[in-house]
Amino acid sequence: MKDAFIERRYELRGGLEVLVRLEGPRPGERGDFRCDYEIVWPDRVRRFYAGGVDEVQALYLAMKSVHAELLFSPEGRRGEITWLGSSDLGLPVADSTA
Repeated sequence: MKDAFIERRYELRGGLEVLVRLEGPRPGERGDFRCDYEIVWPDRVRRFYAGGVDEVQALYLAMKSVHAELLFSPEGRRGEITWLGSSDLGLPVADSTA
């Protein structure tokens, strides 16, 4: 990711790590905003984005999306991801209602 403005490293069981990078929010195509993110696993890379009505919402929703992707990954389902030794990954939690 060329324009990452923040990143965080998570620990995986076995001494490996996952790197999360988020780009700064930027204008989208329809007057909205988007925030691209990347999750770099030891064996794969996931790139996606979240959209919002302004920069704050786009960043916030990207952080929630990253959290959900980490938790629902195969490694997350097995409880193998930690941050600073804790299962609390320090990200906003995705809503359970739509």
